[in-house]
Amino acid sequence: MSQNFENAIRERFEQGFKNWNNGYDAWLDWCETLYEPDAHYNVYSDRLTLQQYKDMMGQLFQAYDIELGAFHNMIVEGEWGAIRYNVYIIDKRTGERIEQKTMEFVKFKENPEQIGVRVIEGWALSDKPLSAH
Repeated sequence: MSQNFENAIRERFEQGFKNWNNGYDAWLDWCETLYEPDAHYNVYSDRLTLQQYKDMMGQLFQAYDIELGAFHNMIVEGEWGAIRYNVYIIDKRTGERIEQKTMEFVKFKENPEQIGVRVIEGWALSDKPLSAH
């Protein structure tokens, strides 16, 4: 794997943080450039297709205000990346606010420059799993 590939993965993670806090629609648009069309994401032990993941996140954004917080660290080696960060969540029904500690492990694919690096599959783990009620 080239250093350029690893740098492109780092840049994708950093862009992800910038796009996340702009709401669900911005996140959804960004997904089109981040994930391979046949990508999968593993959340709370469920392996989801990209569409299932988008649908799940849509349900969560309806139930919660979700904001990425502190970005703690990132490790990138070859086609793999891992990030650790905090998420601040407010339940829209109750107003309850929680802090969630999250880790993601992500496998990327290198594409031609126009497309760039994109996610093949990812795994997300949090200390306080959410549901859409």
